Amino acid sequence: MSRLGMFALVGAVALAGCSKKDDKKEPAKAGSASDPKKVEHGKAEGKGTGGGEKTATGSKDGKEHSGKAPADPKVIERGKYVANLGGCAACHTPMGPTGPDMSKLFGGGLEMEEKLPDGSTFKWRTPNITNHDTGIGKWSDDQVIAAIREGALPDGRKVGPPMAVAFYNRITDDDAKALVAYLRSVPPVDNKVEPIDNTKMAEMMGPIPKAKNEPVPDDPVGKGAYVASIMHCAMCHTPMTDKGPDMSRPFAGGMPFEMPPMFGTGVLYAANITPDPETGIGKYSEDDIAKAVRSGVRIDGSPILGPMSFYLPLWSNLSDDDAKALAAFLKSVPPVVNKVPASTFKPAGPPPAQ
Repeated sequence: MSRLGMFALVGAVALAGCSKKDDKKEPAKAGSASDPKKVEHGKAEGKGTGGGEKTATGSKDGKEHSGKAPADPKVIERGKYVANLGGCAACHTPMGPTGPDMSKLFGGGLEMEEKLPDGSTFKWRTPNITNHDTGIGKWSDDQVIAAIREGALPDGRKVGPPMAVAFYNRITDDDAKALVAYLRSVPPVDNKVEPIDNTKMAEMMGPIPKAKNEPVPDDPVGKGAYVASIMHCAMCHTPMTDKGPDMSRPFAGGMPFEMPPMFGTGVLYAANITPDPETGIGKYSEDDIAKAVRSGVRIDGSPILGPMSFYLPLWSNLSDDDAKALAAFLKSVPPVVNKVPASTFKPAGPPPAQ
C-alpha cells in the first residue's frame, strides 16, 4: 500500500520542532522507578516506570550483553506505556485482511511503499521486534536501545525511515530500559522478516546524535515536549517540500496521506496543530486537545481519520498528566497560518460477513 508523503527527512524536525530547553535544576526523572511520585506519569493500563543509566551503543558481533533490562512488573508496565506512546504496534504488527493481526503483536512484516516529492518511491518493511531468534532475541538490551534511539543496528547498518529515530533519540535511559523490558515480556513470534536495504534513505536523514539522557522537565510545557517527541507528532504534522520538512512552519500540517484500500479511498491531509485560531487548533482548549488525542474525536464531533487511526487505540490510555502536558506544549508552539486542503478520503464500509 502507498502513502503520499516523505518520511526520509522528517527526522530533522524532532530536535528543532519537538523539543524545548530543559530546566537546569535537578528534577526527579520522569518514569523513574525510584521516584514513586512519578508513577502517576503512567498510571493507566499499560503504564509503569523503569530504570537504567547506561547509554546504549551498537555492536557488530552481537555478543554484547551489558545493561540487562530489569523485569520488575512496574518497569514492564512503564515500558508498555512508552511503546504505546511511540506507536510501536502500529508499524511492527503485521496486517491481516481486516486490520492489524494482534495475534502476532510486534511480529513485523508490514510492508509499505512511500512516494517521495520527486515522484520516486521506496519500500520499507518492519522487522520482528519480539524476543525470538527471528526478532531481537539474540540482541543485547543495549543493542535494542541503540537501534531505537540512535538508528544503529548490531550488524552496522542504519535504521531507515519511517522509523522515528530522531524523535526517539530523546527517550531517557529509564524509559528506554523499560521499553526493552516490555518487548522482552511480549510473547515471541516466529517470523523471519527479510530486511529491505534503506541505507540511502537512512543517510538522507542525517547523523543521529548519541542519546543524552536529559531529564524530563517538571513544567507542563517541557514535559509535553518530551511526550510529543516520543509520539513523534511533528513527523506527520510538519509541511513537506521537495527538499524535506519546512522547518519554518513546524506542526502546521498539510502532509498528504493515502490509506490502505481496506480502510477507504482518497487523500487525507495532516492537520495544522499549531494554535492558530483560524487554520489550526487555536479554538481548542487544553482539555479539548487532551480529549481529542485520547478519544479520536474533534471538538465538532467528527472522527480523526488517517494514520492517526492506527495510533489512537494506543493513545487512549494516555495518562491525565501526560495528556495535559502535551496540550500545554502544543498551545506553546508559534501559531502558523496554513489552511490545510480538505480531505477527499471516504471510509470503507464494514468488511463482508464471512
